[in-house]
Amino acid sequence: MKCNGLLLLILCAIRSSAADVDDPTLVTLPEGQIRGQALRSPNDNVYYAFQEVPYAAPPVGALRFQAPVALAKWEGILNTTKNEKICYQGGDVYIPIPELNPTEDCLYLNVYTPLKPGQTSQTPLPVLIWIHGGGFETGTGAIQIFKPGFVIDHDIVVVTINYRVVALGFLTTEDGVIPGNLGLKDQHFAFQWVKNNIHLFGGDPEKITISGESAGGASVGLQLVSQRNKGLFRGAILQSGTSVAQWAHQNYARFYAFELARSLDPSFTSDNSTELLELLQSFPASNINNNTVTAAVGKESALLGSLIWLPVIEEASLDGALITGLFHEDIRTGNINQVPIIIGFNSEEALLFLNSDPSDVEVRAKYFDSDLSNLIRNQFNMTKEKQTDSWH
Repeated sequence: MKCNGLLLLILCAIRSSAADVDDPTLVTLPEGQIRGQALRSPNDNVYYAFQEVPYAAPPVGALRFQAPVALAKWEGILNTTKNEKICYQGGDVYIPIPELNPTEDCLYLNVYTPLKPGQTSQTPLPVLIWIHGGGFETGTGAIQIFKPGFVIDHDIVVVTINYRVVALGFLTTEDGVIPGNLGLKDQHFAFQWVKNNIHLFGGDPEKITISGESAGGASVGLQLVSQRNKGLFRGAILQSGTSVAQWAHQNYARFYAFELARSLDPSFTSDNSTELLELLQSFPASNINNNTVTAAVGKESALLGSLIWLPVIEEASLDGALITGLFHEDIRTGNINQVPIIIGFNSEEALLFLNSDPSDVEVRAKYFDSDLSNLIRNQFNMTKEKQTDSWH
């Protein structure tokens, strides 16, 4: 009887193991198992969706305003069949979406594959990583916004990501205490996750293309410049945004970091970065996100808006620096990731950001007419003389 009982246990274990192998909705990652679901594309093809897969530790508590770090392992099977979490959103254009809840714990990605995960006999497919736009203020990779079906039907594995935006993603003291470009570093961390894990979903880690629109396009451009991305992707697609877009770079980041602190606590008068970090980590994330900082006169970063929390150029000596040096010079000299690139834009697309109020349009027009160098300002590494000469 004992032998029969042992044999039964072995047979059950074998059957359970075989069931896991045959189940394309179950994937075992280095950190633990996830359960996805089967969906259908617009052409009625089956594909497998794994939504809200964590790719980094939640950036909360002591990890707030710090570069992303690796996840801890989890027990059991993680349900990855829906999108609910998005990063805190800001700006005037954010429109709440049912079922999507802004939160500080938001570093998740979504994987969609037309191949059955776990079947090693299949030829791996190329991979597209999508980076959402939103002016570095809003956006998400959730399926409610970006549905993968049309791309899936072309035999491509699709990955969409969340990354920190607004102050939580781009506030920096510029001295390493609060590192710069945290949102971009989230993206970079996600690239590494895809490179290491996409084979588990039928994707080819040697055929990864990064792509994005607007701020996502600018992000792709900046990731192209960063040497830390070497070998992580083989191509890039930029839509309506590049790394040299005027609105994709902040020159006064430290100034705005302390302005935010003083808007939260008027009694805060310190210029010490560590004390600033301690203050910002003591407030609820919602307070930081709902700050009242506005663009200061002479310290604006965008022609047609008031964007504040934006990418910066980091000191190369700082730990984990991602974007260093003058990236327009890197582009000119070819000091970038040398991969095939596609760039697209639409005629007069910036008109989207003009207020429909005729009086507002007139005010903006007069602003530029009064001094045409305002169209360039200091965003393109031009001297005042060259700014003036360019209009003659």
